[in-house]
Amino acid sequence: MKKKKEAAVFLHVLFSLFIVIGVTIMYNNAHYGEGIRWITQETYEDTPAFTRQFKSDIDEIFNYVKYKEVFETNGKLDYTKPIVQVTEGPGVVRQYTVDEMIRRAKSLGLYLNEQFKVSGSRPASGDENLGVRVDYRAYEPDFQATEPGDSFLSLDQLSYEVLSHLGNYYSFYYRFIQNPSNLKFEVRYQNTDQDFKLYSNVSGKTLGDFKAMGKYIYVTGEALYVDSNLAIVPKNISSQLENRNPYDNSNYHMIAAVDTTYPYTDAYTLSAANYEHMRLLFIIGIISLCLGILGCMATLYLLVSLTSQQVRSQGPGQLGSMDRLPWEGFLLLLLAAAALALLISRFLAYKIIHLFLSDEQWRYGELVLKVLIYYTLSLIGALSLLKRYQSGTLWNGSLTFKILKNISLYVKDRRFTARITLFYSMFMIFNTVMILAFSFLFFTYDNLASRFLMGAIALVFLSLNLLIFHQMYKNAWETDQINEALLNISQGQTSYKIDTGKFNGKERELAENINHISSGLETALQEKVRSERLKADLITNVSHDIKTPLTSIINYVDLIKREHIQEPRIQGYLEVLEQKTQRLKTLTEDLVEASKASSGNLKLEMTSIDFVELIHQTNGEFEEKFALRHLELVSSLPDESMLIDADGRYLWRVLENLYNNAFKYAMERSRVYVDMKREEDMAVFTMKNISENPLNIRADELTERFVRGDVARTTEGSGLGISIAKSLTELQDGTFHLYIDGDLFKAEVAFPIKK
Repeated sequence: MKKKKEAAVFLHVLFSLFIVIGVTIMYNNAHYGEGIRWITQETYEDTPAFTRQFKSDIDEIFNYVKYKEVFETNGKLDYTKPIVQVTEGPGVVRQYTVDEMIRRAKSLGLYLNEQFKVSGSRPASGDENLGVRVDYRAYEPDFQATEPGDSFLSLDQLSYEVLSHLGNYYSFYYRFIQNPSNLKFEVRYQNTDQDFKLYSNVSGKTLGDFKAMGKYIYVTGEALYVDSNLAIVPKNISSQLENRNPYDNSNYHMIAAVDTTYPYTDAYTLSAANYEHMRLLFIIGIISLCLGILGCMATLYLLVSLTSQQVRSQGPGQLGSMDRLPWEGFLLLLLAAAALALLISRFLAYKIIHLFLSDEQWRYGELVLKVLIYYTLSLIGALSLLKRYQSGTLWNGSLTFKILKNISLYVKDRRFTARITLFYSMFMIFNTVMILAFSFLFFTYDNLASRFLMGAIALVFLSLNLLIFHQMYKNAWETDQINEALLNISQGQTSYKIDTGKFNGKERELAENINHISSGLETALQEKVRSERLKADLITNVSHDIKTPLTSIINYVDLIKREHIQEPRIQGYLEVLEQKTQRLKTLTEDLVEASKASSGNLKLEMTSIDFVELIHQTNGEFEEKFALRHLELVSSLPDESMLIDADGRYLWRVLENLYNNAFKYAMERSRVYVDMKREEDMAVFTMKNISENPLNIRADELTERFVRGDVARTTEGSGLGISIAKSLTELQDGTFHLYIDGDLFKAEVAFPIKK
């Protein structure tokens, strides 16, 4: 047992480590805070990072459009082009070329590194060339000085500035022109067919080719909208395109697209790979977290089971000294241990964490340590409380139980009114004393000690008020439980029971008496159900036993008739005997069928049936029979079909019983009305006729067994037809209703229509 418990503790610690690892991976993921939707529903192209990169590259494209005009001549880099114009003195204006500015920058030790950034410190303002005023920069033709001093620079500073812009030009040219890139672009400004400016890193591509690459953006001077399939469309593209327009027209366009198959290695390829790496790490974190949670739950369950087995095998007397303490004192010790552990962590463990984690991860590491401290102490406390619960000392050994037990001696056997009066009197006395004490302290003392005393009294005051409220609330709750039990029993739930383990005193005695009443009602109900079942079985068995001799009687009557006896009187006897045996046979069969129908002991074969077509067939079957009593069948049936789910045999029996009932009891030379219509989602069949004899019975009584109108008892019916029809209809999820208004008899059968 001990080794198993140690193994369970080790596994629990291991799975807890999985949780920490999983949470750490997910927390430090770049996509933390986005949930898990991005794993299954998002791609790199849908992320803000892709949009930012695309927007940055578009800005670089427009810079390239500017730099191409500044540094190139006929598509090639031209170092002889004038780049700046300055005024060096009164009337002394001079232009400097790209080559002159570069050589001056080199003389200062400035150069472009591998990232095309200027290496070397920016020249500071000095006494040299303070009078040089910059009149024109080719790379900033629209520059406007906000202050007079902004137009004055030294030539060294100006060379640094030119070298920086040249580096930007080289950077773009290297990334998108000289080397293959996943970003393809084309910017075209056109005045005439021969006069145009084209800036592109791809040739021979149509608009459709650009769109087929993946993510694209297309802007023209003639359209007011941006054609793009980006998740977030960059702003200000139209304005940048217009600002670079050298012609006074709207005949220009710009299209940029990223090939999302990423055939070349560039910033997009690396970012997409990093995105997939982050996705994989996040999935690993989720798996680790789920595995850790499941493992912790399983090992925690194992620890609880082993602890319970240990307590049951050793008994309450073998509990440790800590587990024998009242749980209130044990929880105070746990709180003290938590405070001590946090204090040690603050002055020692946090310092160790800071040695292994970066500054931005310190807070997370400290939080993990706090959670582990809380969880460990909570687990120890929970297992200790479980031991107390299993040994039966959790409540009985607590200080609260001992206090309440002493108080309950005064109120246990009191009447409800006396107990309420006692509690309310205690409540009033206590509140009066507390109010007087507060008033005395408030008007007498004003030092710190008195304030602490007032705080202690306030705490005691609040605690006792809560205790009294709890007792009154518990009494009200017990009353509610008793009321709910009586309500459920009155509604027919005779098996309802009250959990008396949460009651005490008079309320417990009352709850137990209600449970006794519930048990008695449940026993009586079960006895009634068993009696009804025995009656149904008796009818079925007796009817079955009657069939055998009845069949013999019918056969012998038939044999006697074949002897062709000439005596008229004997022939009359035989006819009466045959009629009575046939009626007895019909009655026996109806008894069996009524018993099965009422008990639901029938095997249904539900199929789709056209209810309208079945009524047509039934009308045809009974039309000649109705003619024998001069009954006119008037039917009103819809042209459309109404499909229902029913058993064809038993549905036919329902209709047969209704039609036979009309044949037997309808007034001769009258009409029998048959109607079928749709009411919402129900197919409703109605049969109406005028009774030949007065209907001296209620409609609900006609659906009971062996019931007919008193005057109609001279007929050959068994009194079971309507009852059988109602039972068979309800077995097939239909509804059956009878209506009687004077001598008008109306039967209604309805079934849900199949959709």
